Amino acid sequence: MLRIPALAAIAKVLLAVAFAAGPNVIVVITDDQGYGDLSAHGSTQVKTPALDKFRAESTSLDRFYASPTCAPTRAALMTGLHEFRCGVSHTLMGRSLLRPGIPTLPEMFHAAGYRTGIIGKWHLGDAYPCRPEDRGFDDVFVLGGGGIGQTPDYWGNSYFDPMIRRRSGWEKTSGYCTQVFFNEAIHWMNERVAAKQPFYLHLATNAPHAPYIPPQKDSKLTGADAFHAMIDDIDANFARLMEALEKSGAAKDTIVVFMTDNGSAIAASNAGMKGKKGSPDEGGVRVPCFIRWPEKIAAGKVVKDVTAHLDLLPTLTSLCGVTRPADWQGDGVDLAPALKGETEFKKNRMLFTQVGRWPGDAPAGRFRGQDFSVRDDRSLLVGLELYDLFADPGQKTNLFAERQVDAQRLLTAYGRWWNEVLPVVREPVRYVVGAEEAPVAHLTAHDWWPSKEADQVRGAESVVDQEQIRTFLQNAQVAATRNPLPATSGHWKLQVAREGNYEITFGLVPPEASAEDRRALGRLRPGTAHLRAGQEETKMAVQDGATSLKVPMDLDSGPLDFEVWFDGQLLNDRILGAFFVSIERKGDRKVPKLDLKPRPAPAK
Repeated sequence: MLRIPALAAIAKVLLAVAFAAGPNVIVVITDDQGYGDLSAHGSTQVKTPALDKFRAESTSLDRFYASPTCAPTRAALMTGLHEFRCGVSHTLMGRSLLRPGIPTLPEMFHAAGYRTGIIGKWHLGDAYPCRPEDRGFDDVFVLGGGGIGQTPDYWGNSYFDPMIRRRSGWEKTSGYCTQVFFNEAIHWMNERVAAKQPFYLHLATNAPHAPYIPPQKDSKLTGADAFHAMIDDIDANFARLMEALEKSGAAKDTIVVFMTDNGSAIAASNAGMKGKKGSPDEGGVRVPCFIRWPEKIAAGKVVKDVTAHLDLLPTLTSLCGVTRPADWQGDGVDLAPALKGETEFKKNRMLFTQVGRWPGDAPAGRFRGQDFSVRDDRSLLVGLELYDLFADPGQKTNLFAERQVDAQRLLTAYGRWWNEVLPVVREPVRYVVGAEEAPVAHLTAHDWWPSKEADQVRGAESVVDQEQIRTFLQNAQVAATRNPLPATSGHWKLQVAREGNYEITFGLVPPEASAEDRRALGRLRPGTAHLRAGQEETKMAVQDGATSLKVPMDLDSGPLDFEVWFDGQLLNDRILGAFFVSIERKGDRKVPKLDLKPRPAPAK
């Protein structure tokens, strides 16, 4: 006779199978490829026959909008919320971390019995609880940070034969990065189909994001030519994915979405639009989006109504019969009925774009009315400029003075929206240390908030990628060039899950750096290392030639601002932060907490 736990386990499996009766989903999202970077959209710079064919087989959302940069778009896609509502206003500085507790698209599919996988780029946090495996993905195969070679990525990584992180750790691969990601996607998809296991796959390439390093056959190309060659290569690999899907027999049961994350970084062919990546203009946020589901969603249909990345969560869950949390309230619109031809697409819709790349921890309120746009079916307000997108899609004629009623309507809506998001946009998202789910927290300068230890200190924006760090440290090792190097440091916003004794390991290069890099770049001069945890500071003498240090610290549970820096590495008392820090809980506190509560006076 089966025991109750066994019966419960069987019931759970059967329930999951019943829930997962909908189609599979593949979302392919490329990085920095704009609306105009397709031959179907008029570009003569790229050759995209596979994507053009896919567009013809799909419903094309022709006025589909993303955020101005990559991490914000990914946050909105994952949550169905404007990125400012979920902690993401930038691509670094601790402001690209997806706020815990907000339901995500993969969490919803996972709960419905789907196998969920992410391949490629995540860029919403590299430590617990912001990693993709913490936010609903069963299978993880990702680069670090926002691209290969950025600071959180594997040290010394390359576009060729890159190291890619699985749940279990970093793994050496073979081939050009785009090929590596599509190879993994095809293998993962075929495994799911063979197992008759419904799946949600998020395939996010780092190409054609800078640095512009094309495949080997195009190795002599540079700049814009290399950028376009990277898109050509994406197209060739997308063709392989579609061929594999057809061969698997699952094509009719699979929804495939192709989109990009923001406007073109190059904008050599921009479909007549103004602006590119990072801009609130049309060219900065209008991107391609094609959705294919054979025999369910119309092929060759072009939708001119306003749609957005915010819509994918409610739309895909609805198309697949995946239940959203009962209290879920997003900013996106469920496009499923319109995609299936049951209703019209929503009219009179309004979308808000705000570029959140203000410096450091400057008060967000100061940037109201700067670098923003509001768009509806016809009108586009960019600052104090108003355009009629039907008559003037290239934004050449400012109608702000002539159409004051429209301008005031959009300005009023923007002000109301800004007041809604302002209380949460600057509330920091904190990495958690000491959690049982993640025994070691690995921190990098990519997520620095501004330094609390000195004024006029360069921060995360100066160490976005490993090449910047390498150049800085090469200069720092040469005495004659030490004087002009600026102070560089920052702090992390942390949450200590459990009080106790923690081991802090830190240095200028990460542990996986080669012995040569540790010697040539990470070698420290005599000086002092400082660790500040809240109001408490610990100091340690630095011996000449050290490349890594370890310091034990007792930490209280709760929120913590944490900074590690060195004296003696730069001239004129300029501080230098530790670019790489690991924190591991080792046990109970070593020093008992002081009881500072006032005691009652002894009785007379």
